Amino acid sequence: MRRIVLFGMPGSGKSTQGQKLAADLGCPWVSTGEILRKSKESWVQEKLKTSELFDDHIVLKLLKDALSGVGDAVIDGFPRNRAQAQMAIDEIGVTDVIELTVPEEQVIARMAERGREQDQESIAKQRVEDYKSNRRDVEEIFWQHGIEMKRVDGVGTIEEVYKRVKEAL
Repeated sequence: MRRIVLFGMPGSGKSTQGQKLAADLGCPWVSTGEILRKSKESWVQEKLKTSELFDDHIVLKLLKDALSGVGDAVIDGFPRNRAQAQMAIDEIGVTDVIELTVPEEQVIARMAERGREQDQESIAKQRVEDYKSNRRDVEEIFWQHGIEMKRVDGVGTIEEVYKRVKEAL
């Protein structure tokens, strides 16, 4: 079983590359952000309008439900912090981690282009700061479990970046 995590700042291209990779591998693309955005719960929709992260255990339950009965998968949006990284190892069985690296100014611009309410500039900047403050902890957890976080340049055309993702795997 192969569980591949695409990791990176919001707007780094994780969803675009994750969907492409999942289609290529013939396995599901599972995005915690997509699961949350599709939720009918009003409290979920309200929280999405802020930069506040969802509770680790809520996100884990949603992810586990989405992965129930699934073998290989491409995972996007999880983990986001040290606790979630440990959960990714212990409960999700992550085998590979690809980090898409994109300059901060470029991800802010990409997020603005998406036009989603949770991508307003102030929220986008806070989400980038959250990523930057948690990145080293997440990498450390994976490293401690023998999983190398492979860095891939996320700048370029979708095809150029995808070629780099495939090479990293």
